[in-house]
Amino acid sequence: MLYWISPVELVTGESMGYVSGFGEKLVSMVQAHRENAELREKVLKASLLETQYNELVQENARLRGLLNLNDSVPFTAQSARVVGRDPLNWTHAVWLNRGLNDGVRRDSPVLAVGPMDSGAGEGVRGLVGRISECSGNASKALLMSDPLSSVAVSIPRIGELGLAQGQGSYITVEYLELTSQAQPGDTVVTSGQGGVFPAGLPVGTLSHVEVSPSGFRRAVLKPSVSLGGVREVLILNMARAKD
Repeated sequence: MLYWISPVELVTGESMGYVSGFGEKLVSMVQAHRENAELREKVLKASLLETQYNELVQENARLRGLLNLNDSVPFTAQSARVVGRDPLNWTHAVWLNRGLNDGVRRDSPVLAVGPMDSGAGEGVRGLVGRISECSGNASKALLMSDPLSSVAVSIPRIGELGLAQGQGSYITVEYLELTSQAQPGDTVVTSGQGGVFPAGLPVGTLSHVEVSPSGFRRAVLKPSVSLGGVREVLILNMARAKD
């Protein structure tokens, strides 16, 4: 028996084949486009991570340069901005825009940075205080002027040690020997004792020396920076044996 295929049936068959083939190509094109988009996203993410890494390396090198430290020193440094004041301790504590997620920990030293008075560019102007509280993305820095703040210091000119103690509206250097040769204008730096602050960080200069009721000599300290005007700081993330 012979079967005849009409022209209409032939055309319809060819059309269905064409549509089927076009559909397969369309699906392949959509899939290829999706794969290309996913690959492009991965490439962009990798590029972003590489850029962020390079920026972090450069920033860390810049911050170490500010501190004049070499790579053997066991801590990293990162910049932060003052974003607020503590309402319960307005004049002696500031909030910073770095926290636990950035590697900041309690007792991390906080330094002020900015243009140097000598005109030699940007650098560390002086010690501000230490981190007293941390949350995920913020931290509170206790300023040196706070009565709860104390810093082990030394006077390089005479090699004498003392303790910089916050007095609220001013700072004193306590426990100087009665025979101390400390005098106004002497530079004061951190001594490195106590395990919180590394040695050699600028603290301030002596403005007045007197005998304290405790039987020691003490001096009034003029900080290297205006603690009330600090806007940008440097946080030292110290490497501790327990970490």
